[in-house]
Amino acid sequence: MKKAIQIPLAIAIIAAAIGLKKIMESTKKTPDKKTEQTLKLVSVERIKNTTLPIQIKSTGSILAKERTVLYSEVQGVFQQTSKPFKPGVRYSAGQPLIQINNSEFSASVKSQRINFKSLITGTLADVQFDYPDELTTWKKYVESIKADKPLPSLPKTSNDNFSNYLSGKGITTNYYSIKNLETRLAKYTLTAPFSGVLVEANITPGTLVSPGQKLGEFIKTGVYELELNVNAGLSDYLQLGKKVTLFTTDKSQQLEGKVTRVNSQIDRATQTIQLFVEVISPELNEGEYLEADINAQNVEDVCEIQRSLIIDENYVFVLENNSLHKQKISIVHSNENSLIVKGLKDSSLLVTVPVAGGYEGMKVAVQNNL
Repeated sequence: MKKAIQIPLAIAIIAAAIGLKKIMESTKKTPDKKTEQTLKLVSVERIKNTTLPIQIKSTGSILAKERTVLYSEVQGVFQQTSKPFKPGVRYSAGQPLIQINNSEFSASVKSQRINFKSLITGTLADVQFDYPDELTTWKKYVESIKADKPLPSLPKTSNDNFSNYLSGKGITTNYYSIKNLETRLAKYTLTAPFSGVLVEANITPGTLVSPGQKLGEFIKTGVYELELNVNAGLSDYLQLGKKVTLFTTDKSQQLEGKVTRVNSQIDRATQTIQLFVEVISPELNEGEYLEADINAQNVEDVCEIQRSLIIDENYVFVLENNSLHKQKISIVHSNENSLIVKGLKDSSLLVTVPVAGGYEGMKVAVQNNL
C-alpha cells in the first residue's frame, strides 16, 4: 500500500519540476547583442582653386622636315654615279642621285632635234621672200640648234601671219613634241633637290628599274620636326611660333624649338590634337628621341590632384556630412603623375586616398586634422 502511494507522488514531483523549468525558461530574457559598425578612415584636404601653369611634357622621335621619296618614271638599268647609292651617303644640291641608262632614248631625241633643224632650214627660202624681217632671227635660231643640247626657245614674233605660217609648216608642233621628249629624257637622271643624306636605298647598280618603282629616300639634315599629341582643350593656348624647350633623353643637351604647325582635327579616340615643333641642330639625327617641355599658358580656377583619385573616368570623392559624395570634374591637363582639373568648389573636402569599395553615401571617418 505504501509503495503504491510513493510511485504517483514521484511522478507528480517530476512533472512539477519539468513545469517549473519551462516557466523559468519562458521568463528568462536573452541579453541584447551590441552591434558595432566599423567606419573606414579617410584623409581629406580642403580645396583651394588657383591659377596654375600648364606644362606640356611629351616624348617623341624627330623626323626630317624636308624629305624626298625617290620614284622612277622611266624604265632602264640603274648605273653607278660618282657616289655610291647607299644609306648614309651625303649629296650636295644638284648632284646626281640616280642615273638610269638612257642611251637609246637619248639617241632618239637627238634624231628629232636634227629633223627639226632640217624642217626650219627648209622654210628659210620662203621666209626670205614672204617675211624678210624674220629671216635674220630664224637663221640665228637654226644655227643655235645642237643635237646634244636642249632646244632653245622659239623666237618671239609680233606678226600673226608669220605665226600662222610656222604652225602650218608644223614647226610649232614639232618644237613642243621635242620639248616633251626632253622632259622625259631628264627623268633618267634624278638629282638632289637640296643638300642632304640618303637614308634608304632600294636598288643597286645593274638593277632593271621600272616606272613607279620606289628607289629610296633622301632627307635634308639639320632641320627636324617633333610630333606631339596634346589635349584638345589646350588648343587655344598653343600658338604658332611658341617657344619649346627640348631635351635629349639623357638630358645631356638642351635645345630650343618652336611650334610650326597645329592640326585642327581632333582625334576622336584620344581627344588630342597633333602639334609639330621645329628644331634646328646639325648634331641631331632622324629618329632620335627628344623630350619636350612646353609652357602653354596659365589656367585660372583649377586645382591639381593625384591621378589615383579618379573614379568612373571623371569623378572624385568629396566628403559631405561624414559621407562620401561623387563629384564630377573636368580634366584640363594631364601631367605624369597628377591632373589639373576644374569642377571642385573652394573649401570642399577632397578625399585624398582611394577608398576601396567606396560608394555614394558611404559613411566614413576622417583620420587627419585640417
